[in-house]
Amino acid sequence: MNYSQNFLVDKDVIRKISDNISTERPLIEIGCGKGNLSEVVSPDLCIEIDQRLLSFLKNYNPIQGDARKLPVLRGQIISSLPYSITYDFFMEIIKINGISRLLLILQEDFVNKVIDYPTFISFILNYYFEINKLFVIPPSSFRPAPRIFSALVSLKRSRQYDQKVTDVIACISKYRNKSLNNIAKLCGLNSSSDKRLRDFKPWMVIDILATLGISYA
Repeated sequence: MNYSQNFLVDKDVIRKISDNISTERPLIEIGCGKGNLSEVVSPDLCIEIDQRLLSFLKNYNPIQGDARKLPVLRGQIISSLPYSITYDFFMEIIKINGISRLLLILQEDFVNKVIDYPTFISFILNYYFEINKLFVIPPSSFRPAPRIFSALVSLKRSRQYDQKVTDVIACISKYRNKSLNNIAKLCGLNSSSDKRLRDFKPWMVIDILATLGISYA
């Protein structure tokens, strides 16, 4: 099987990423590629989907695995995720309470939407994590160079997984252009607010839930 991969090769960017890793262990790297980042950060476990690359990772406990079906229960994750699996990865990771921090290279456009644009994935990530965009990574830092800019983002877990809250956020996110009082009726909730969901930034998700009478940890 062929996998679309862009390998990080810029040593200055790799150093900056390393500087942002906390001391928490175990450190789990997902999508280790040929080990360009691994040899600097020394992960305790390397998860790589492409079996052909495992021979490059012998010093870092490599296993063949898929980021959408993680064989881990705790630790700090570092990864450069393909955009095509970002949604599935996050829907998996929010359920693993023992994963306390993630340091991820993501498409910059996606990161900006998570911070500023009211969608289900942006609300859900801002509910479960404190999100910080650290710096932008240009296409020239990768081989082959992608057509888009990337960004390094830190996600620190702030809440344990809650299926009820997740279901509520999923429902209200379907009606971005409606007012909260109308959304409440459609989702079996109560609210007297006439503000539209689109008027809220993703980091305001707690305010939205409080307006809908939803308790949270």
